[in-house]
Amino acid sequence: MQYNQNTPASELIDFTSNIGSGQEFNRDTLHLFCSPLFLKAMYVLYDKNIQTISCGSGKERGILPGITCNYDTLSDENKKLAKNLIISEGQFRIGAEITKDTTLGEFERKLLSIAGLFRRQ
Repeated sequence: MQYNQNTPASELIDFTSNIGSGQEFNRDTLHLFCSPLFLKAMYVLYDKNIQTISCGSGKERGILPGITCNYDTLSDENKKLAKNLIISEGQFRIGAEITKDTTLGEFERKLLSIAGLFRRQ
């Protein structure tokens, strides 16, 4: 399904694909694991070899919608960048608020601006 940059982000926040237990993923199958809201930033993180744990609304944990990553696997340089994004021991979150007026394009740009700070490791 195609979405445009003006699609309300709130319509896509809980969208997930059907995946099987223990299914492996690579760059070509990332779209099976996450909402279109997170996909571009997931590609950036994957290409930078930053280990992602999950992505989603975050409402069940009281955190911003976004992507949770493994802090412990980061290079020292990337740990410095992620220091203020830590949400729990060994995890940091690249996220942004979604209001009723936030579009897919706006949300993507916010995540990409954060993911773009990290270095390939």
